[in-house]
Amino acid sequence: MSENFSYSKIDTYEQCKFKFKLKYLDGHYLFSGSVATEFGTLIHKTEENIANFIRAGEAIDYPSLKNNIIVKMAEIESRYPADFSEKDKSDRTYKDKMYEYLDDKIYRLERFMKAHPTCEIVGTEQDFKVAYNDKYVFKGFIDRVIHDKATNRYLIQDIKTWPVPAEADELTTPLQFVFYTMAAEDLYKCDKDQVSCEYDLPFC
Repeated sequence: MSENFSYSKIDTYEQCKFKFKLKYLDGHYLFSGSVATEFGTLIHKTEENIANFIRAGEAIDYPSLKNNIIVKMAEIESRYPADFSEKDKSDRTYKDKMYEYLDDKIYRLERFMKAHPTCEIVGTEQDFKVAYNDKYVFKGFIDRVIHDKATNRYLIQDIKTWPVPAEADELTTPLQFVFYTMAAEDLYKCDKDQVSCEYDLPFC
């Protein structure tokens, strides 16, 4: 029988074996919300919706998307008023970043696709399961997969709402990208040399 793993499960083990035991062996799942996680979830969902409009060949309903962001951000602010107004490493508050996104960043993906006419979006929140050595199964979700029809290459984008780029020592083991590349090989029947992975950073 195969054992299931996800990147977060392995990452938890690397960070703290006791936390891994509490969460995955004993089943003590702690759900503690924060302004960072809720803001990240909101942006991820918005980016997913934009990508799906593009995939379907439909006009992107920016007014509806923007209205949803404004409503959700008001709810987030009411839950975390102190954290919401606190400035981050980039000297911006969450309200600053919200207006930045509404004014310009929300159009980034559409601009990218127009600038790269041979590209198509082939996956959004793409779920995957990859078997390894007939003993382990790695599973998870890929934020976005873009296929370049001209070169037959696949670009995997992992969306992060970091306020500033990560330091080099924080990126020493991009294990998540290893899983993503294995998944792309399986999902799109391509070779690993045809796959590239990158972080998509709207707020950096």
